[in-house]
Amino acid sequence: MDINLSGGLSFNEYLMKSTEEQRKVQKEMYEGIQLSQSAIEYVRQIEETIYVMFFSEGYCPDCVVALPFIKKLAEENNNIIVKIFSREGNKEKLEELVGTARIPTILAFNKDMEPKGAYIEFPKKLIEKMARLSVEEQKKVVNDYREGKYNSYIEQELIDILNTEGTEG
Repeated sequence: MDINLSGGLSFNEYLMKSTEEQRKVQKEMYEGIQLSQSAIEYVRQIEETIYVMFFSEGYCPDCVVALPFIKKLAEENNNIIVKIFSREGNKEKLEELVGTARIPTILAFNKDMEPKGAYIEFPKKLIEKMARLSVEEQKKVVNDYREGKYNSYIEQELIDILNTEGTEG
């Protein structure tokens, strides 16, 4: 599939398309996120360009949680180019890329636009944790996630994706 980043928005452009309340919530989340020193050190040493497609909607609480991480990682290294896309109007593209239209979906590509990895809806470690839980326990974990209790999972998965070599295809 041909990957085209030209329709993507910057973080600020994305915020301007959101409602005033969505902007307020996203900015508060962004301001509350602190990257670990190890994440900062890792990201600063990346020498090759990494392209990131972030599929999101302003109303999605899970997008609000994940977006500040990729924004802050990109602020540490200009080689990380982030473009944000609305899920609306891109569902078919998302399904073609990853088999589902869940958000947030974060896709990373190397300089040759070969896929490095994908983050879909929640960190894999959180999905594994929830798989063993009842529906009620899962709801509590999701609420805890949205309150920042699993931020280390988000950061680690994004670092793992950025650290992956591109694959053929």
